[in-house]
Amino acid sequence: MRSKNLIPALIFALLAFFAYAATAAPGLLFGDAGEFQFTLPLAGVSHPTGYPLFHLLGWVWERAFTSNPAWGANLFSAFWGGVAVAAFYLFSAEAIERLIARMKWRRGAGWLAGISTVIFAANPTFWAQATHAEVYTLHAAFTAAILGATLAAARERDAWPLWPVALLLGLSLTHHLTTVFLIPGVVIALGLARPDAFRLKTILGALPWLLAPLLLYLYIPLRGPASPWLYPQLTPERTLQLFDNSVAGALRFILGVGFSSEIGSAPLSAQIATATRLFLVHFTWAGLLIILLGLAALIIEGELLTLILTGVSFLLLLLFNLFYGIGDIAVYYIPLYLIATLWLGLGLTYIVEVLTRMTSTRWQPAWMVVPLLALALPALLYRDYHAQFDRSHDGAAREQWETILAQPLADDALLVSNDRDEMPPLIYLQQVEGRAPGMLGLFPLIAATPEWEDLNVTLKSALAAQRPAYLIKPMPGADALYRLEPAGGEVQQVLGPQPAPPDSFEARYTDDLRWLGIQWSGEVKPGALLDVTLYWRAVQRPAAVWHSFLHLYDAAGDKAAQAEDHQPGGVYLPSTLWRPGDVIADHFSIVLPADLPSGDYTLMAGFYDFITGQRIADPLPTGVIELR
Repeated sequence: MRSKNLIPALIFALLAFFAYAATAAPGLLFGDAGEFQFTLPLAGVSHPTGYPLFHLLGWVWERAFTSNPAWGANLFSAFWGGVAVAAFYLFSAEAIERLIARMKWRRGAGWLAGISTVIFAANPTFWAQATHAEVYTLHAAFTAAILGATLAAARERDAWPLWPVALLLGLSLTHHLTTVFLIPGVVIALGLARPDAFRLKTILGALPWLLAPLLLYLYIPLRGPASPWLYPQLTPERTLQLFDNSVAGALRFILGVGFSSEIGSAPLSAQIATATRLFLVHFTWAGLLIILLGLAALIIEGELLTLILTGVSFLLLLLFNLFYGIGDIAVYYIPLYLIATLWLGLGLTYIVEVLTRMTSTRWQPAWMVVPLLALALPALLYRDYHAQFDRSHDGAAREQWETILAQPLADDALLVSNDRDEMPPLIYLQQVEGRAPGMLGLFPLIAATPEWEDLNVTLKSALAAQRPAYLIKPMPGADALYRLEPAGGEVQQVLGPQPAPPDSFEARYTDDLRWLGIQWSGEVKPGALLDVTLYWRAVQRPAAVWHSFLHLYDAAGDKAAQAEDHQPGGVYLPSTLWRPGDVIADHFSIVLPADLPSGDYTLMAGFYDFITGQRIADPLPTGVIELR
């Protein structure tokens, strides 16, 4: 890198860090961020792929934040956000310098790189990742550094060795495995610019720098056994083993084999639509046109090395994103935004060149003001998304868990949620602050075994442990399958599965379901409200999400009234999660019309597929109401 660019890069780094730190969350968070908030200060192991370099650096960083490790972990991301901005400035200055050299400019690269850097620094997805404990700002720093170092090595053929590029790649591979998609572009670019790159002596000299950092992955098997959250104790006799410390198990963990099912899990058309939307949001149509102009400039001016380096990397990263169906795919676009922002900077550069050619070289200094108009983009993005990425007042996780733990819960309570992301704050409070040590958080897929497959079987497993089990939040519909009792605040104790009603019987409704009986309360008279509960038993697991209905018919077969259709079990325990033997208590409220004449009325009930609207079977008569 050129030494003249180091001071501007440092200034950009400091400005970005202070901006990110000012909007960083002040403490405890949900999700992966909440997980890193206790794995970093405790030098533990997080979810796959483990991120060993991130944890080692984070553990050192956290020595300065022993009074508030959660905030320190958030600032750690802000710090690497600043480093990434500095690395981007150096990278863009190098790339723009190469382009303007072909156009015979004497100066201007630093100015244009600065404008591009402001645009990248204000990218809302990147900024959001810089405000809470996450791995993506460090990954962005590596991406910019690798691409920039490759261009520098291509420029200084004799003075610049190849080992810094190899070292950056090796270190980056110990942080985020998508770094592998940068390697082809780097190799091709260096091969074109440095004939010595493919000599055996050069390869053997660079290989140790690439491979030696991979030894950092030994952190995983060494620190895994020292991470108690990976071995939660369900009963005195049973410990859940969430980390397999065998050689094969550690390799699967490091390679993220558990996420392989996400490859190809989403329709390609939907992924393409997502990618299109994301780029439009982050760059607008005007920005995308300037990006295309930047690519055209590389082709027209013959700057093929930068085109190949960035183009190959961009295409491989984009292809991976299009086939990777993970829920938080948006953050995987940050390296793509980084490259696209460079192209945007090259496009701004070429706008100045075109305007200069249309007028005179004497006008070039004046035309250099035109790229400032591009700063409208970060201003627009900041205006529209500032409220989303500013987390300086985010105290929701701390507030929720303080409320939960303030309730009169059993010391050995099992705290159940349908969402894994809600549980890291509890582990932080236990491991860092030493609170509620006997409690255990459970959620679906906590372990890769059938008994934790979904919320229903998770609740069954919790009850089987014979420890007091609680839902940590309201889950409307859960009372269809389980008996619940308020335990304070929004917490509900799970007393057990719904029992069959007294004097129950079994009448076939479908191959999946049996009718067990009916109970109702309320006065039978015109205008009255009846509370009706129908009981069913699952015989096998339904294949579709069912909705239920309850209609009231007169003796002539005409509908006189109906309850509101709904989804038994709600969104938390829909029919697709029912297991053989489950009793479903389906609750209805039906209002008898005020002008309902005397006579006998039949309650007809059943289920239908909400997507198709098709009834599962003919309506079942479940009771007779006599109105006199």
